[in-house]
Amino acid sequence: MKLLNTAVAVMCVVFSTVTLADMKVVDTANGAWVTVSEQGAPVANAEVTVKNVPQSKGTYMTNENGRVFVPLSLNSSRSVKYNAVTENGTEYNRYAFHSDSKR
Repeated sequence: MKLLNTAVAVMCVVFSTVTLADMKVVDTANGAWVTVSEQGAPVANAEVTVKNVPQSKGTYMTNENGRVFVPLSLNSSRSVKYNAVTENGTEYNRYAFHSDSKR
């Protein structure tokens, strides 16, 4: 069962980074690095939020490289929905699978 969960998690991560090039999410032990780009160029000052994790209520701004770290405290593995809004109003959504922080 653990092998199946790992395989599904890897497929979700690969699928999420391949299908939509405008928002990339990389899972870490304590959160995720989110990168926002438009037509290959990084987007600075995009507002990034998490939609389906109640304990993560903050808004995070991307830096000049289009990156921001979003801290997450999860009790179980789950799919997390990220939302990014650029300064010109373009909105991006991305689901990414995250494992719990108790590894």
